[in-house]
Amino acid sequence: MDTGIFALTLASLAAAAGFGVVAWRSRVDARRRSAARVAALAAAIGAADSVTLAAPESRGVQVTSMFEATSRGAANGRPLIRMAIVAALAIALVVAAAMANRDHARPTAARADAAPLELVSMRHTRDGRKLTVSGLVRNPPSGAPLTHIAAVVFAFDRSGSFVASGRAALDFTILEPGDESSFVVTVPDAADVGRYRVSFRTEAGLLRHIDRRAAQQVRRPEGLRLPVDGDFPVSVN
Repeated sequence: MDTGIFALTLASLAAAAGFGVVAWRSRVDARRRSAARVAALAAAIGAADSVTLAAPESRGVQVTSMFEATSRGAANGRPLIRMAIVAALAIALVVAAAMANRDHARPTAARADAAPLELVSMRHTRDGRKLTVSGLVRNPPSGAPLTHIAAVVFAFDRSGSFVASGRAALDFTILEPGDESSFVVTVPDAADVGRYRVSFRTEAGLLRHIDRRAAQQVRRPEGLRLPVDGDFPVSVN
């Protein structure tokens, strides 16, 4: 948990405790006032019994005023308790939302000393004007955990001019050290493509990768004029 979330959690707990103390004190004060009113009412009833034919008006006024005080005390105590409960729930929701979204708010970046991704295999097919590049990448055991990786393909014509590009997320959202994931990228309007370049990115930027394809995997597919291996550059920056 980072420092900001930890500080927010402490502040929330302190605020919730403060509201709890306020609510508890309000409840205690309400009980004390209620006990005092009951005692006063009992004393007034005893005084009325000891006096023959006490003035009805006077007694009625006293009883009415005491019941009004009880009603006002309850009305003043309950809103404070409700406010304390609502505030505590609101703070808890804010903390929960901040903790749930902290991973999304900060893109994952690879450590500078982490091993680069490894391109294990790759092939391409052409369907009309579309070029599809597929392959397999591996996060080596000495690599850093990565999330939301996208494969990007830039296509160029035979003179080296940019033609089109395509982008697609890896099949697995999270790539822990030692994990592998496949990718499939489609580049539209690639009829005049002579070579292409593959790179891998996260929300934090470009990822380094190295070519680990075996020699037997780098063969020219039948019916395709696209160059293979060293003829099309594969970005490692």
